[in-house]
Amino acid sequence: MKRIYFAGKFKLHENKSLPLSKRLEQDFRAKVLENPEKLTYAEDNLKLKNGIIYSGPFYCEQASCGDFTSTDCNVVLKAEYEAVSNSDVYFALFDQKFSVGTIVELDWAIEMNKEIIIFYKEEESEHDIKSEYWFAIANALSKSDKVKVFKFNEIDKVVDIIKEGVIFNEI
Repeated sequence: MKRIYFAGKFKLHENKSLPLSKRLEQDFRAKVLENPEKLTYAEDNLKLKNGIIYSGPFYCEQASCGDFTSTDCNVVLKAEYEAVSNSDVYFALFDQKFSVGTIVELDWAIEMNKEIIIFYKEEESEHDIKSEYWFAIANALSKSDKVKVFKFNEIDKVVDIIKEGVIFNEI
């Protein structure tokens, strides 16, 4: 079974009075997991129906003391680094919400010689790679021969591709 780290900016509903799991319902990972509750707090060996193990990220990472947090930067940084390190494949979703964390994690994955899959939402651009993330994508392609890049228009199609798991079997 392959362990996949699914990077991308968390998509949260703006209504902060909703429970966290409700605020995460529209995030692509919550759709992949088929339960936004599973995306809320870190969990080991979270298996998807296609046999893939979801290795992170989670909205609330677990500190060494056992508490869950999403506000302690060092806890989050360490948890994300370990999750990328322990994964077989790094999957990045670059949509229209810019994510510095995803770019840093992508660099970690390159340094760790991980298999990398990038999906980006195509947009108007003068560059060959039609994305706000063109620089990070071009950099990844120039540094590793283990990078596969795909364009997307609809997030639900990406979710379907992930659920099928075929894309991960090819690497």
